Amino acid sequence: MDVIAPPSLVGRRTQLAAVTDALTRLDERSSPILALSGEPGIGKTRLTEELCERADADGHLVLSGRASELEQDLPFAVVVDALGDYAASLGADRLRRLAGAQAPELAPVVPGLDDLGGDPTAGRLQDERFETHRAVRALLEGLGARQRVVLALDDLHWADEASLELVAHLLRHPPRGGVLLVLAFRPAPARPTLVDALAAAVRERAVVEVALEPLTADDAAALLGAGVPTARREALFVQSGGNPFYLQELARADAVVAITPYADADVPHGVARAIDQEVRALDDDAARLVRAGAVVGDPVSLDAAIAAAELDPGVALDALDVLLDAALLTPTDVPRRYRFRHPLVRRAIYDTTPAGWRIGAHARAAAALERQGGAIGARAHHLERCAQPGDAAAIGVLIAAGSGAAARAPAAAASWYAAALRLLPQDPDDLAVAGQRLGLLVMLAQCQAATGRLVAALDSLD
Repeated sequence: MDVIAPPSLVGRRTQLAAVTDALTRLDERSSPILALSGEPGIGKTRLTEELCERADADGHLVLSGRASELEQDLPFAVVVDALGDYAASLGADRLRRLAGAQAPELAPVVPGLDDLGGDPTAGRLQDERFETHRAVRALLEGLGARQRVVLALDDLHWADEASLELVAHLLRHPPRGGVLLVLAFRPAPARPTLVDALAAAVRERAVVEVALEPLTADDAAALLGAGVPTARREALFVQSGGNPFYLQELARADAVVAITPYADADVPHGVARAIDQEVRALDDDAARLVRAGAVVGDPVSLDAAIAAAELDPGVALDALDVLLDAALLTPTDVPRRYRFRHPLVRRAIYDTTPAGWRIGAHARAAAALERQGGAIGARAHHLERCAQPGDAAAIGVLIAAGSGAAARAPAAAASWYAAALRLLPQDPDDLAVAGQRLGLLVMLAQCQAATGRLVAALDSLD
């Protein structure tokens, strides 16, 4: 079958053939697994979107989620992004029919659905967190028995440890019959949980690996189009290194800017500057809203972003139209939720937002979530970035979030316990604080040990 690449996927003929083959196998009720890898901006997200668009056009159920470096402390975040809203829309009764006796174990990935039964925050044996993995697999198999299912998880290099453990389980025990698993990630930073599970699956020939490389000069010219003068096309290709995202973002700028690459940076300086210029060209309200959205998360909850930006709702809706017209944000299937044009756009906007304003936006987002009854983990995520030392209320939220996550997501719980320890007053004569610190260190050590960080656990106990 001849594969014709969309304009934004030039130079990806081999990768598109792998996508076509995976969808064909899915139609035959197989359960293929695709592992898409490559550097930041190389096209993993676009290729994943292309696969999802084709699957949706074929009438398959598409469930997609995207991890973020800025939400690594939120347990099961990428899985919640993919499954949460859809599973909640099914209701508890249907979920029990699909997942059977394991339905209560879905609670951590279906927040807001309170009548599944069971208590996911109760103290439990550490290995019982893996019951959620089996429950998600049972749910996918139940859905796959009714129609073909695509579960696409993007940017897994930034996923929280609980999500990676679940992905590792699905790699070891793929859902049976009619479920396509798509995993997109960067080779670096290496995540041992993901790398080890993928290596085992590759040995068993259960995974098709798809690597994305930089574009050639001819492919880059085709992507930019004939409207860009030859000399500028050549300059853009050299500056971008053939990276399609960097190439297009630099082309958006009014002039070619010099790139200062950093080996450990998500977004090269020149690309970040081009995106920052785009934001600075917006009116004040639109710029505040998009910066607040970068603080709130991706996908962006419009109401939380409005609160973080301190905008009047009517003004914010006008600002939203500006951001949609500029394609900085794009709609999702969920009302009042939007995604950034690309994950690296959100990262660039977050990094170029003034630090003081960003701290205030995190505080306003946390307050809005408290008013709206938002998940305690989401509140803890913002408080960890804005709370002042000695803030008893913030310490209480962080400890409560850690206690709620310890059984199912000990890595996230350890992060929140550590944050609470940093905020405790430094008063050696306060026996109450000393007792609280001791209790937190013990809980931190237990969570560190549960995730295999034995040296860190011993340091905490010491």
